[in-house]
Amino acid sequence: MGFKRKLFPKGNTAHTLDSKDSTGLTSEVDLRKEFDDIVFGGPSSIAHGRRLLLRKIRRDENNTPIKCACVDEITDEPDTENSCPYCLGEGYFWDEQWLIGYATYIGADGGQANRIRGLSAGTIRADYRIFYLRYDTEISYKDKIVELKLDTEGDPVVPYDRESIYKPQTIVRYRSDGGRTEYLAVYCNEQDAIRADE
Repeated sequence: MGFKRKLFPKGNTAHTLDSKDSTGLTSEVDLRKEFDDIVFGGPSSIAHGRRLLLRKIRRDENNTPIKCACVDEITDEPDTENSCPYCLGEGYFWDEQWLIGYATYIGADGGQANRIRGLSAGTIRADYRIFYLRYDTEISYKDKIVELKLDTEGDPVVPYDRESIYKPQTIVRYRSDGGRTEYLAVYCNEQDAIRADE
């Protein structure tokens, strides 16, 4: 004894999961697949994501961040004056890896409720930059998201040029189907961003 519930009864071709739960419900939307189609492109959509770098802090066998050789033993501060060639003033050794995500600006007016609302035309007071990332992205609060300079077609300019560096302020795992992570949202404060032209 089961019944079927269609989320899109009028023939919408959204991706669905074929699994059944204890109530017998089927035809659920697969949010991971929808996210991939929006960001990476799919059979009926173009890719809306952009190429980013994820700067991950290098860690030892105890998962402790590895400090750079430029960090002063007394003050515990990195060499920011001479721009250390190893850590670029981060204070820790790091590695960068390619990442595809979707980014947008958001205002803080109205609190959390307005964080994912589209912004209207006109003057934009951007308090935060939000990055939407795939569910399996491993990111921590010590990592950084780096935006590269892009050409008019959205491809990174070669040689690669780092444009902005963002530090995660809030990392949200959006969960659904049985508690699994569907995608990540990383909120970064615009005020704290490091820009190459500053």
